Amino acid sequence: MKKVSTNMLLICFVILLFVQCNYRTPSHVRFSENCDIEIPKNVEVIKDEYQNMWQDYVIIYELKLTTESQDKLTESIRKSKFYNPNIFINQYFSVDMYMEFDGFRAVWAKTENGYMFRKEHNRDNYYALVDTISKIAKFEESHD
Repeated sequence: MKKVSTNMLLICFVILLFVQCNYRTPSHVRFSENCDIEIPKNVEVIKDEYQNMWQDYVIIYELKLTTESQDKLTESIRKSKFYNPNIFINQYFSVDMYMEFDGFRAVWAKTENGYMFRKEHNRDNYYALVDTISKIAKFEESHD
């Protein structure tokens, strides 16, 4: 009886520890994997914010790029399986722009000031904007 209650107490403690530590996959890993890019290491993180709204959430990750890191990031975008060199986006994505791989629909496309990304999977949405003029990269993941 004492061993069972000790084990239950330990399990509750571990669960509480994970909840209190707000454990989640680091933002640079999440966006590298979901956007099929490599985020350079020598960037300044402007914002790494997790907004929890019960079962819904938003992750906002913003980076200040150097000229070197911007070059590496744009090269990675052009190598992404989701990059569509045949389209140019002014403001909005349309359904026919998406590339489909492994059951995922997503697209990286050129814009007037850089690159935009959009991916939808079930209730998860991913959006990225890489502004090559201001050298700012913004990534957003949301679930609703």
